[in-house]
Amino acid sequence: MQTGFLHLHKAAVILFMLLYILKWVALILNNDNMQAFFAKKALRIGEMVISTLFLFTGIYLLFSLPAEQRSILLWIKIGLVLLSIPVAVVGFKRKHKLLATLSVLLIVLSYGLAEMHKKRPAVQQELKTTVSVSGEEVYKLANCAICHGQDGKLMLNGAKDLSKSELTKAEIEHQILNGKNAMPAYKNSLSPEQVKLLVDYVETFRK
Repeated sequence: MQTGFLHLHKAAVILFMLLYILKWVALILNNDNMQAFFAKKALRIGEMVISTLFLFTGIYLLFSLPAEQRSILLWIKIGLVLLSIPVAVVGFKRKHKLLATLSVLLIVLSYGLAEMHKKRPAVQQELKTTVSVSGEEVYKLANCAICHGQDGKLMLNGAKDLSKSELTKAEIEHQILNGKNAMPAYKNSLSPEQVKLLVDYVETFRK
């Protein structure tokens, strides 16, 4: 269910952002045909549906997120999104190009902050400078327990139950290195030795 909400939220965010950009282009170019197209009732209803999905899936994911992951970047992103909505409504309704441009910039900036939040650079830097002697230490330093839990069964943010995983060692290693969905990639922050230790430790959850 968590993974489904995550994918639905991503799709809504992308559609929401594309809609803003296309409406902005139509306004900047003074294209009456495009503006009339976006003013159609069916398009307005579609915009309302996308906006509702965007907000409600975002709220659900926010409250399912552990407190440790609610960084200042995340709160700034949420503030920018909430600010962009009334600015966009006024800007596009009154055909005010400056306000419309500002609303698009706010949405694009919030998307960029969301991507920065996912990378969690502080954790990655800590891993780079740490010599781990066990897979359990790597698991803790990489904050794996936030989504997977101490026993691998928590399943937050779309994380799978590691105790029921059927992935091979090679597949586990690939996922650790390259990430998947909300899980960040650790190929630039874990040494080969740390990856091996982590793979071996993750496998113990199935025993």
